[in-house]
Amino acid sequence: MYRSAHPPRIAQACRACCLLALLPGLAAHAQSGAAAPAGGQQASATPTAFADAVPRDRIINMVLVKVNGDPILLSDLQELENDRIELLRQSVPEAQLQAQLPLLRRQLLIGLIDEKMMLQRADLLGITADANMVDSQIRRIRESQNLTDDAEFEAALAQLGLTVDELREQVRKTLRQQLLVQQEVNRGVFVSEQEIARYYSEHADEFQAPERVRLRQLIFLVQGREPAEIRRQAEAALAELRAGAPYESVADKYTNAIAAGGEETFVAVDELNAALAQVVPDLPVDVYSDVVQSQFGFHIVKVLERQDRQVAPLEQVHDSIRNRLTAEKSQKAMEEYLAGLRRRTKVDILAPEFADIEEAWRRAGEATRSEGEAGEQQ
Repeated sequence: MYRSAHPPRIAQACRACCLLALLPGLAAHAQSGAAAPAGGQQASATPTAFADAVPRDRIINMVLVKVNGDPILLSDLQELENDRIELLRQSVPEAQLQAQLPLLRRQLLIGLIDEKMMLQRADLLGITADANMVDSQIRRIRESQNLTDDAEFEAALAQLGLTVDELREQVRKTLRQQLLVQQEVNRGVFVSEQEIARYYSEHADEFQAPERVRLRQLIFLVQGREPAEIRRQAEAALAELRAGAPYESVADKYTNAIAAGGEETFVAVDELNAALAQVVPDLPVDVYSDVVQSQFGFHIVKVLERQDRQVAPLEQVHDSIRNRLTAEKSQKAMEEYLAGLRRRTKVDILAPEFADIEEAWRRAGEATRSEGEAGEQQ
């Protein structure tokens, strides 16, 4: 019924968020006792063009971008890229993944620029994440992945080429960005009761509950028997029911028949199997249907009670509407906030491979601002 809110852009760029997605598989790997690669090193992903051209001992010193004078290194991009590639390999064919690597690399670098920019803003405002906050977040990660044993947890991290200290630093960065967003973005997001009421009124079709019915069924299962004979039994049972024979006695009479329960429970019509869904909507209450054939066998069905489609009352969906509108406002405010930070940030691109990335990075901010201005003029 409702769209889920998109996560903040900082989550898309943060390596720690990749870890959250990768840890489930690694937890299973660690608990199964699978051996880590020799030397505890993660197998390297496809290197960038820079990695091919530059000696390994000099890669860490290669500066790709400076953000207000602070460097982003090739090694920073490679670490994030390797994590994301391992995640994508779970669902994307290798050939398609390789074809998308240049675009992925650009997107990840843009994310790193945004992250660096936001952490600089957090520094300026004195926003920190103390050890207790970091410990609490890591504890939640471990609990969510059932990594309660220290050795298993460290083995899972080793598969990512990480130590606990490195994970702590990534978590600290993520928390600082979240605190920054809370202070400078989300704190100003407010949804009024008038907005909730207006949304409810304008989107009433979203809050319609489907038609529901209480059913009584007699099901004659084929289960390897001759279908024609089972149908004859169902037709004979239907004739008796329509003549007034008690439902229970007819159900007991035929050994192939099953008296389906659930008479006290309402079920949505659109959740019925395809055969019944064609019959039940037009079947009058307290009238037995003709024999209906489905993949299970032959059905005789009666509608005991109907609940027509109806709009859920506002009080029932109030909180859901508020959450949706809050998420939408937060997303828009976040985009506008990033656009503003970008306009005040100096970026120097030092790597020829990414010579045009500043234009794309700034254009994203300008597009957000133009959309906001267009909305205000309408």
